[in-house]
Parts: sequence; C-alpha cells; structure tokens
Amino acid sequence: MGLSSLQLDAFFAAARALNFSQAAETLHITQSALSQRIKALESDLSLTLFTRLPRGVQLTEAGARLLRYCQARSSMEEELVEQLTSKESGLGGSLRIAGYSSIVRSVLLPALAPLLRDNPNVQAHIQNAEIRELPELLLTGNVDLIVTDTPIQRADIETIELGHEEYVMCQSAKAAGSDQRYLDHDPSDTTTHRFFMAQGRVVPEYQRAFLDETYAIIDGVAAGLGKAVLSRHLIARDKRIEVLKYKSMRTNVVMQHHKQPHYTGLQRAALTALASKCPGLLETRD
Repeated sequence: MGLSSLQLDAFFAAARALNFSQAAETLHITQSALSQRIKALESDLSLTLFTRLPRGVQLTEAGARLLRYCQARSSMEEELVEQLTSKESGLGGSLRIAGYSSIVRSVLLPALAPLLRDNPNVQAHIQNAEIRELPELLLTGNVDLIVTDTPIQRADIETIELGHEEYVMCQSAKAAGSDQRYLDHDPSDTTTHRFFMAQGRVVPEYQRAFLDETYAIIDGVAAGLGKAVLSRHLIARDKRIEVLKYKSMRTNVVMQHHKQPHYTGLQRAALTALASKCPGLLETRD
C-alpha cells in the first residue's frame, strides 16, 4: 500500500506545528481539508496519529514514527533538489542541532564551522536549550540531533560519546563576594546541588541567585556576585576566575539522533565532524 503525498504533506505540517489551524495556513488549505486528509491517512493505516489536547494536538507513538519518516523523506528530497539545481559543488539541505549552553558556543560551533564554511548552501539551525528540554526537542522532531549529558534511553535512539565535561567550583580571583551565594541558571537547575552531593558529604545550606546563560554566570562569578560550578574547559584561561579546592565532577557528553536506514551526505558529514572534533574541544587547555 502506497501513502498519499497529499495526506503525508498534511500530516507533516500538522506534526511540525502541533496545531491544525497553523498547519492549514502553511499549506494554504482550509482546516477542514487538512483534517479530512489526516483522517483519511489514519483510516488507511488503521492507526491514530494524533491525540487532541485542549490547545493543539500531540503525536502518538505511531505518529512520532511517521514524523521521522517524513523528516527523512524531506531531507533526501532537499539533498536531491540541491544536487540537481545548484551550480555550486558541495553539500546542501538543512541541519538542525540543539545543545546546552556550555557546549553550543565552545564546542558545537567550532566543530561545525569548517563544514558550514565549505558548504554555504547548508541552512544551519543550531539552538541552545536547557538540558531538560533537549529530549523533547529530538523526540518531537524539532531538531535532528542533540548534544547532552543526560541521554535518552531508547532503542531507536543512536548514542555517540563525544567526551566529558569536568565541573569545578569557581569564585572571583579578585572581587570580594558572598561566601554563601551560588549562581545557577534557574530554580530547577540542580548543578550546584549535584556538585555538593558528589563531594560525599552533607550538602550545606546556601543562597541562590540566577543568571539564565552560562557566560553570564561566568561574568557574574568574575564580578563577585557569587560562586558557581562551571565546566573547566570554559574558564581554564580566564584569569578573572579562581578554581577552589573541591573534588571535580565529571559528566559524559553524548550526541543522539534517531536511528534511520539512510543518512544524507550532510547528515553523515555533520556526524563525522562532531565525532572527530568535539573530544579535542572538550579537553582542558590551561
């Protein structure tokens, strides 16, 4: 049984927007027409692809699998059109990657920069997200690949180790600050608590302040606004920062993507670049 392109296009638009009204606008059809195409697809497959919510929809497990197929089909189509129509050599297509703040700027961008410079037709979308948000971005198809220190444990997810981060306790080398104030991203950030737990002793009481970006936390520490647990590779050469004598905490860094039978040339090149260059970029160089 073949799948209707019109029905798949309707499903793909709705799966990306998770909103039938927005998807219909994207396809320039009525919401009723979009709903009919999706119902016909569900009927042909004898599957439910969406569950309705008070606002919008969410994918079922079957819907998530079909979304990955649509994404793979779209990526291969982009690559083929680029090869057929471009007068320039090199790779084309879209590359969607998400990582957390201490990795994106210091590791992902340098690792991917040569690939992106050499292939100007690639449309890259590299986004920064909280670690807790990364699994949802991958599982809902909003990105093709994530870099995280908290891997998704699923058989259909490929996991590739990139190295590790070494976290250390830091304070300002010059500015006097509070001995009991510690800087985190937000109230749900557990980095400081986990660091104290890793010391193998009772977690002390401490005040918290929040700066919602890793490099803002580094600047806050340098300015004496408080202490913070930071990845050593980010502050190794920063003379404003002093590392305190605590046992360091190491976390593994991995990249994850959905397993699939075919990878485009761009996807293969990106995976190779990250696997080969990220380990060196994560190493600490004083």
